[in-house]
Amino acid sequence: MEQNKQKTGKFTAKKIVSAVGTLLMVASLAFIAQRLMASEMDFALLASPWTVAGLLAVAMMEGSGILAAGVNFRSLIRNVSGVLVTPALAMKVYATSNIYKYIPGGIMYVLGRNVIAVENKNIGHGKVAMATALEGVFIVVAAIILIIVLAFDYAMAYIQHIEIAPPILIVPIILLALALLVAYLLRRRIIPHIRKLAINKDVLHPLILLKRLGFSIIILILLGWTFLATLMILGQSVTPSLAAAVVGLYLLAWLAGFLTPGAPSGLGIREAVALMFMGNLVDCEVVLLSAIVTHRVVHAVGDVFAYCVAGVYYKIDLLRK
Repeated sequence: MEQNKQKTGKFTAKKIVSAVGTLLMVASLAFIAQRLMASEMDFALLASPWTVAGLLAVAMMEGSGILAAGVNFRSLIRNVSGVLVTPALAMKVYATSNIYKYIPGGIMYVLGRNVIAVENKNIGHGKVAMATALEGVFIVVAAIILIIVLAFDYAMAYIQHIEIAPPILIVPIILLALALLVAYLLRRRIIPHIRKLAINKDVLHPLILLKRLGFSIIILILLGWTFLATLMILGQSVTPSLAAAVVGLYLLAWLAGFLTPGAPSGLGIREAVALMFMGNLVDCEVVLLSAIVTHRVVHAVGDVFAYCVAGVYYKIDLLRK
């Protein structure tokens, strides 16, 4: 009876989290649509073959970041399990599960990584889940650090001029409440893992923590740079200070989308926050809108590029054995 209540509670919590995330995604997409109708997007910006070539290069750079993140995930697996899987397997599983982030709910994005546990019997599903959770923590901390360093003044200046916070700014409060709810419902499963983690010196060693955090910072800088490059390719001139602010504010938008449950790959959330905070920073709103939409496409192409490269590398690695 008690188990049935726990299962019902978990199922209800997942439904609530997914429903709220979906509503936020729909609201954000409506916000984007309204702005697009108010300001006509100039698709002529994409007519130049040099522009297309530049955007393809950015997409490949973005895909390279996914592959690098797969290598970092391999290191996290080793830290929590003591087992070192091949780079080919780690990148293939990571790049494949990364494609799953476009599925609403975000569950398959996480579950897809458990293929590592299926391929290697020495690694349990719990270890994969722990590595995934640790990666999420490092990514969030790295994003917060970069936002504070690169764009804190710009973000605060914008917020201070808002008399009534728009709905999208309520997202962190909703997410915190949902996170606390889920943590409470799953406390009996979470606490044993925390205890195990506390005694695992391979995970909590200061040097290990710094390495994983540093790697996460590098990956996010690369991600922010790809948006900056997209903006520049579409015609925006930048100074060093503006470049830093754009990267920081884009990471703020990315973090909002990353933390929003139910929104596939942060769809709508990321774009809405980027448009909101960078609207007065970029010279031309048409260029900004074009860059936001174009970068979403570039990002998807980069994900597919990483998936294809990882798949080919995995097959080559199998042939060598």
